Amino acid sequence: MSSARPTSIELSNLSHHSQLEDNAQLNESSLAPVDRGFGAWSYLLAAFVVEGVVWRLPDSFGVFLDSCLNDPKFVNQPHASTLLPLIGSLSSGMIFCSGPLIYPINVRYPYYRRTMMWIGVIVCGASLFGASFVTKVPVLIGLQGILYAIGGSLLYAPCISYMTEWFVMRRGLASGVIFAVLHSRTSAGGLILPLVLPTLISRHGSAKALRIISVVLTTVLIPIVALVKPRLPESRNRAQVTPPRSRDWMNSPTFWVLLAVNTVQGLGYFVPVVWLPTFAHEINLSSTSSSLAVALLNGASLLSRLSLGYLADRLNPWLLALSTLSSTSIATFILWGLLSRNLAGLLSFGITYGVLAGG
Repeated sequence: MSSARPTSIELSNLSHHSQLEDNAQLNESSLAPVDRGFGAWSYLLAAFVVEGVVWRLPDSFGVFLDSCLNDPKFVNQPHASTLLPLIGSLSSGMIFCSGPLIYPINVRYPYYRRTMMWIGVIVCGASLFGASFVTKVPVLIGLQGILYAIGGSLLYAPCISYMTEWFVMRRGLASGVIFAVLHSRTSAGGLILPLVLPTLISRHGSAKALRIISVVLTTVLIPIVALVKPRLPESRNRAQVTPPRSRDWMNSPTFWVLLAVNTVQGLGYFVPVVWLPTFAHEINLSSTSSSLAVALLNGASLLSRLSLGYLADRLNPWLLALSTLSSTSIATFILWGLLSRNLAGLLSFGITYGVLAGG
């Protein structure tokens, strides 16, 4: 007849399980609080600045493009007018597409995230500083376009990965601040940089302007990146209990349709952002006027991000995507293609495009 009393092994297991629960509760209580406190809000501030700095230069490259296309040392080189616009699109596109490469590394080796961010600061600053001495278009593309994008990617992906540690109940708020504000090009950099760059370039030239920006960028990012810290302990031994993730989504036609549509939309989105200053120059508008159009486009994107994000929770996202896509196409054809022959038309297009396409 078996005994009803627990064996020594069972007692040991119960004691061990109880000890694990006590340690888990103790460890949880020793962590910084989520959704509040200095750690959470300092991270959000740092993420705001990091993301803003990373994205602002590619988004404002149209101002540099206008300067380069009027610089004899660049414009007289073969295919310069075709190659130079690639810099802004390459920077933004590579940062956008860096996630599938960097996020798995962040998951597997989370303790390298801050190291990656520090490397990103150095690469971003060095790429812009080096680009300021360049006289060849391909080298300029490599430094200001590709190398800057690599540094920006090393900053962007790890910074975002900390958000789920610091925010749970207020994650929507945090996402709104980071994604709606920064990705909509409406941060202080998105509004101010297009207005500051023309003055900086006209006074010092594009080369010296790049050196100034590289120094300011590095000086700002060094103390800011120090605020981006993990909330959870980062073990150097990757957890082995993580279940394998299903890849059934790769067989879904919806996923591939969404990927194709998003890719085409992403390629087309940057055309007005990059070419507005050049277009303004062609219709004899001042650099200040063209920068104002870019700034208004950046500012209008805030309304687009917030409103479409709100509507996406309540309406069919496919309906929203199709309606914004079609309305953006019509507005671009009419306002930019037919009516943007003066400052009023160009400003109207900038605002309309920001509202419709920014989300």
